[in-house]
Amino acid sequence: MAAATFNRCWELLDTAGRTGDQDRELLTSAFASRYHWSLIGDVDQLITSDWMVSRAAAALGESHLAVTFARLANDAAEGAAVPDWLVASTAEGMARAYLAAGEHEQSREWARRAVRLVGLIEDAESRDVIADQLADLL
Repeated sequence: MAAATFNRCWELLDTAGRTGDQDRELLTSAFASRYHWSLIGDVDQLITSDWMVSRAAAALGESHLAVTFARLANDAAEGAAVPDWLVASTAEGMARAYLAAGEHEQSREWARRAVRLVGLIEDAESRDVIADQLADLL
């Protein structure tokens, strides 16, 4: 269920012209994924699920929620031994959340940090995934 609801978030984020019902499903799916990962996942999955709640909230213009969950994800990633791609991803999430909040200077600052962190990702495939997510913000 944790993975299925997470994957559903991606499907909905990629849906052009989402309806109001799909927007509500997006946020509900993000929280459902977070809940299920909190029961069965490790720190990486919980960080990723907080990032997804932030991503969904930012897509819906729920900036306070986006910033809150981006901060949770980033704080946890910076305080734990997690993969390099996850730290970069949470910095991208901070940039996206601050952009949704209209905090352009903070968004640019986090985007610069994310670009630097993406450059440090050892695995090329992971680096490309995070770079692609960041590209639509730059």
